[in-house]
Amino acid sequence: MPVASASVHDVAWVTKGASVTLPGMDVTPVNVARRHVGAPVPVGSLPSALAYAPGGSALLVVTQGDDQLHEVDTTTHEVVRSTGVGVEPDAVAVAPGGTRGKGIALVANLDSNTVTPVDLGTWRAGRPVPVGTEPVALAVFVGASGAATAFVADFGSNAVTPIDVSTMQAGAAIPVGPGPQAIAVAAGQVLVGNFTNHTLTPINATTLRPGGSVFLPLNPTGIAVAPSGNTAYVCGGAAVVPVTTTPGLVIGTPIGLPDVAQGIALSVDGATAWVTQQAGSLVSVALATGKVGTPIRLGGHPSAIVIGPG
Repeated sequence: MPVASASVHDVAWVTKGASVTLPGMDVTPVNVARRHVGAPVPVGSLPSALAYAPGGSALLVVTQGDDQLHEVDTTTHEVVRSTGVGVEPDAVAVAPGGTRGKGIALVANLDSNTVTPVDLGTWRAGRPVPVGTEPVALAVFVGASGAATAFVADFGSNAVTPIDVSTMQAGAAIPVGPGPQAIAVAAGQVLVGNFTNHTLTPINATTLRPGGSVFLPLNPTGIAVAPSGNTAYVCGGAAVVPVTTTPGLVIGTPIGLPDVAQGIALSVDGATAWVTQQAGSLVSVALATGKVGTPIRLGGHPSAIVIGPG
């Protein structure tokens, strides 16, 4: 179950082969400006999800095979810290807070049905927060007051669990569509991609109330949001579809891809989407024109992707 993340700058980090039948052990940096594939960085068994720590100096990687969260120095490309989390971690996102304001990593554990908070100032894991069944994705909303809420997509419960980051207490489950797999924050709302019935459900990030779902022309596997927050790009099947987020969700014309899409991230200016392809490549999409670039061959089965400083 791939998880997509949207971030910034010119270096994409990609996980490959996060499955029991193809147990990858590393993450791969790709300079998307120069289309250069760097040397793979060993992290642990089955790397499945990625996020950047505040400031961009560290890449966070969760590995399903050994139930760990790792920190990779983005300058030296070495693993500098690791800590245990729950069973089969499948997603990671960062919330404000932590010791010395270093942030809090939130790790969704697929087989534990929990979210583990890790203080990035001390690298100590806190008490796991119970959520729904099979949490596979999460996103963090920060309100105008600075208060943060994490939203956890529970694939097996057909719901999203909100977590108050200040107290690490879970709220009542929010019903969405069947098989919620991808999630992102856009323009004061949380967008949830439901894989089983190919729909997109909006949730008001303040009131925690879901809106009406809209149908997608694909089964969503990832969502990336433009810097303005006014457009989201949903990947799945062999396509990317733009979605205008305000005032109300409007589905645009799909952009065809050469292979099945897994994850998606945007360039810093929001002009280009980079999509991981199941058959082993990374491909660019010029969002203004819909032009698809020549695939960059990575091998394996690329899934999660995050773009950030290198």
